[in-house]
Amino acid sequence: MSIVPSSCVGDGTVLDRSGSEDARDAPAWIEAIGRVGLVAYGLVHLGIAVLAIRIAALGPRSAHGEDGGHADPRGAVALVAAGGGFFGRWLLAAAAVALVAFAFWQLRAAAVGFCWASPEERWRKRLGAAAKALGVLSVAYLAAEFATRLQGRRNAFQETVREVFTYPGGRWAVGIAGLIAVGMFFSMTYTGVRATFMGDFVAAKLHGYRWRLTMITGSVGNLTRAVTFGVVGILTTGAAINDDPDAIGGVDVALRTMAAHTLGAAVFVIAGLGFAAYFVYCVMDAYARHP
Repeated sequence: MSIVPSSCVGDGTVLDRSGSEDARDAPAWIEAIGRVGLVAYGLVHLGIAVLAIRIAALGPRSAHGEDGGHADPRGAVALVAAGGGFFGRWLLAAAAVALVAFAFWQLRAAAVGFCWASPEERWRKRLGAAAKALGVLSVAYLAAEFATRLQGRRNAFQETVREVFTYPGGRWAVGIAGLIAVGMFFSMTYTGVRATFMGDFVAAKLHGYRWRLTMITGSVGNLTRAVTFGVVGILTTGAAINDDPDAIGGVDVALRTMAAHTLGAAVFVIAGLGFAAYFVYCVMDAYARHP
């Protein structure tokens, strides 16, 4: 019995969504570990939410000096590493394994999966799975880094960016990455507004309030991430045009840029609520996602 179909059955065929072994996008054991990884991915967003609200309460100075003060994935992972001691490092190591399992699940789905979806949405779901796998792998790397060191390299991201700018075509590569992030803004906005993510779930597992909770938190969470990705993309593209690697930043820099030009500290509160919503969505996703 094949575990993953090598190709979808005909252009007009939608395979069953019963969760049988033949309909799975990955082996059952990978899927089981991957669901744990999806919860871990949600917890990273919850950590970002906590840090964002902390910055709103304590002011911008709260984020300087320590990794754990930055409202981004590195800051969230550092929060666990700092607070958990030796146990925290083992917890991060386990999270890294689970995140890699989820990424493998999604990469496999991106290659040959989603045969249960209609042909017109199959390509979109595969692209989304590939993008999510890359995001999860980046968080897995951070978790592994902190698990194997007393702390992660504080300036690792910026050092990598500066090194890329020194290569021939490095600025072009960074500029393309920025445009991809802008493209993700449009894709994730569409996902959040149309709630297309609801098609990824086994409907029988989401009755009544569970359906409403998943739809609301998924929409809010995806829209929060969309705006953040959009700002990151604009900053990255601008940095490539201006040959200024120091202008590039992740979630934390995006939030600070929005705060400086719009609602101030309220941006961190709004973002914190959005990232917290995404955590709830990830938990529901892990529970009800189609095999």
